[in-house]
Amino acid sequence: MKKFALLFVVLLSLGCVQQPQQGATTPTVCVQGKACIEVETADEAGEQALGLMFRESLPENSGMLFIFPDSSPRSFWMKNTLIPLDIMWIDESKKIAGITENVQPCKADPCPSYPSRKPVKYVLEVNAGFAGRKGIKENDSVEFDLPE
Repeated sequence: MKKFALLFVVLLSLGCVQQPQQGATTPTVCVQGKACIEVETADEAGEQALGLMFRESLPENSGMLFIFPDSSPRSFWMKNTLIPLDIMWIDESKKIAGITENVQPCKADPCPSYPSRKPVKYVLEVNAGFAGRKGIKENDSVEFDLPE
């Protein structure tokens, strides 16, 4: 019954996600001239809790940028996430504070969590192997402008 209730809440929240307006630009995160990624943003608790759960694929140069109100240690897990990811931890000055690479979907119960090693204000999730393929490393600068 708990699984059904959780699934119901997740599906209900999916129906509440606002679709981008026609002509609206997709936010882009660029990493020190190495790569630019079109991102969905998650700056509210419900969006952050859902993250990339239940996605069967993610386009190559796409990801999700989690935006937090303050810089703090963060911890992510892969519950109900179907695709492997790289997690880039980004500090308040928009530098990559660390990268957790090739994080696999959770098949255990409870799911392991993956903590940032330092306080971060942003977290960027992309396809597993993306950081390595693009040569993205810790201390690389990140640039992005977010729509209001």
